[in-house]
Amino acid sequence: MRNMKTSKLSISFSDVKSAESIPDKKFFLDSNDIIIYTIYLPNFTDLKSDLSKYLSDKEIKKSQRYYKESDTNRFITYRAILKFILAAYSKLRIKDIYFDYNFNKKPYLISHPWLHFNVSHSEDFAAIAISRKKVGLDIEYMSNDFKFTTLLPDVFEDKEALQIQNSSDIKHAFYTSWTRKEAFVKALGKGIDEDFKNLPSLDGQYNIDSTLLQNTQNWQVYSFDFAENYLGAVAFEDIPAISKNISLYTIPNNMDELLEMLPKKD
Repeated sequence: MRNMKTSKLSISFSDVKSAESIPDKKFFLDSNDIIIYTIYLPNFTDLKSDLSKYLSDKEIKKSQRYYKESDTNRFITYRAILKFILAAYSKLRIKDIYFDYNFNKKPYLISHPWLHFNVSHSEDFAAIAISRKKVGLDIEYMSNDFKFTTLLPDVFEDKEALQIQNSSDIKHAFYTSWTRKEAFVKALGKGIDEDFKNLPSLDGQYNIDSTLLQNTQNWQVYSFDFAENYLGAVAFEDIPAISKNISLYTIPNNMDELLEMLPKKD
């Protein structure tokens, strides 16, 4: 009988709490860097026409398929800013940025497949994580109206569901576990499937059957306070013994500063 291959997984909270301005050492990634850019979407409404100029015809058509204008505006904002960020790190002109998609429709940059990124959005915020390692990001608005208790048996193991139900802050406990699972599956490129329930979400160190993950890499998952009433989680490929530099920066909401991110004039 062959030995089962396992992957190591570490899950915990991170002390990353507040966003800062983009640093002077602009747009350079060390191997241990995880950079998360935050976008407060209402601040970008007036930039819709400017940002839409940086989208392809296909992206514009996709934005027009949304039923609500607010959803159209959100897509234009975070898609254009994603291209600004990728241009900054790849040193490409925006018009030379082309995406392809893996088997699970996760996008990647054709010219720079080593430049990993992931996008998440919820209510008034969007966020973009970028790294040299495979990365997944999830942010969630912790709604008082969402009746999540009925979901517990379907998406959590018994131990996880019990810990959520016994928590002094059930809502925070639910969103902590949910965002961790969501960030992890996004990093894996799996999507939410029948394995979602089997992925750990509580603090600790785990050995997981590699067939469940569909790869043999090791992983870390960190929760962090994203904004008031928002919780985030980021998952990335690496052994638990290696510490990552996780930084949270705010995207400026004016075109002059956004254009300064570009390596050359578009």
